[in-house]
Amino acid sequence: MKMKIKTRDFGEIEIDESTIINVPEGIIGFESVKRYTLIYPLGENTFPMWLQSVESVEPCFVVYNPTQIYSDYRFEISDDEQELLKLDESTPYTCLAVAIVPDDYKQTTINLRCPIVLNLKDNIAAQVMLEDYDFKYPVYSKED
Repeated sequence: MKMKIKTRDFGEIEIDESTIINVPEGIIGFESVKRYTLIYPLGENTFPMWLQSVESVEPCFVVYNPTQIYSDYRFEISDDEQELLKLDESTPYTCLAVAIVPDDYKQTTINLRCPIVLNLKDNIAAQVMLEDYDFKYPVYSKED
């Protein structure tokens, strides 16, 4: 079933309700917003993507897959987080890192410390907290 949503950066768009991602605990600073969708302005499965609330224009986050930027990115999530996300060994999932995009986009950074883990089978997501990573990791190298 299709529905129309208002977006921060793309005006009104139509999405399939099956693409709605449920975030039971919300995202830090936006705990009351529980439903999002991914928008792919550069093509499906091409980053950056926009994680857009389906409930209102804000919040909207530009997100990247951190493993595409930082190849050594690894983490474990707790049993409680696995239960919340309905994850087991066979569940496909991905990880999204929220970006800060300044006027000079080459200064864009991603938050590796607080990724959003997304269960791709059930469209459930949760933000997890990691100790071993920085809040601001550059997306572009100095040579880019």
